Amino acid sequence: MEMWVLWLILTVVFAVIEAATLGLTTVWCAIGSAVAAVMAMFGAPVPAQLITMIAVSVVCFIICMIWIKPKLDAKHKLAEPTNADRVIGQEGIVIKAIDPIEGKGQVKVIGQTWSAKANKAIAEGTKVKVTALEGVKIIVEEIV
Repeated sequence: MEMWVLWLILTVVFAVIEAATLGLTTVWCAIGSAVAAVMAMFGAPVPAQLITMIAVSVVCFIICMIWIKPKLDAKHKLAEPTNADRVIGQEGIVIKAIDPIEGKGQVKVIGQTWSAKANKAIAEGTKVKVTALEGVKIIVEEIV
């Protein structure tokens, strides 16, 4: 088997692993293997191919860790919160009385109806503030 074929196989394997993980884990090895494959096609000696593959992979790793990954991480932190996250800290109205013993009650927050829990009984029509989430229920406290 010719070396360029081996490098090409390694490139594909690293690319498939990267596609499966999406965590910038093997993309630099895929790039290094691709460069080594090109070198092999032009007849470079195997030690030079190996050294180049390692060097290119290390440079790509450094570039990814210093410039690309921090930008991607920052972009993920700026993502819109989910509907559940948005209700925390919001005010709502009790539409079905909250009974802490039975764990029943409903609150309307931002136009959405949520099952709700509280530390004490809260009557229908009372203004409440969402303090947390517990599973699919919001935890509320009465606004005094």
